[in-house]
Amino acid sequence: MHLEVVTPTGTVVSSTVDEVIVPGAEGEFGVLAGHTAFMSALKPGILRYKNGSESHTLSIGAGLVEVTGPSDSDKVVILTDRAARPD
Repeated sequence: MHLEVVTPTGTVVSSTVDEVIVPGAEGEFGVLAGHTAFMSALKPGILRYKNGSESHTLSIGAGLVEVTGPSDSDKVVILTDRAARPD
């Protein structure tokens, strides 16, 4: 599936991933390919995503996440006010 993390200053991540773990407003949730389409509010926290054996983290602010299902090519789009890599 495809992950995009977008802030007011531009796209921070645009990558093919196997799994995404998101800090949702109602609690953390995971997304895999084939997930049901939905939207959710985000709370500030740590976004984690994996591609094969590679794991990545990103600190994100409040925002929104949209997950499109398999009929719309499995995409996770995160709109957030800020994002920073651990380094």
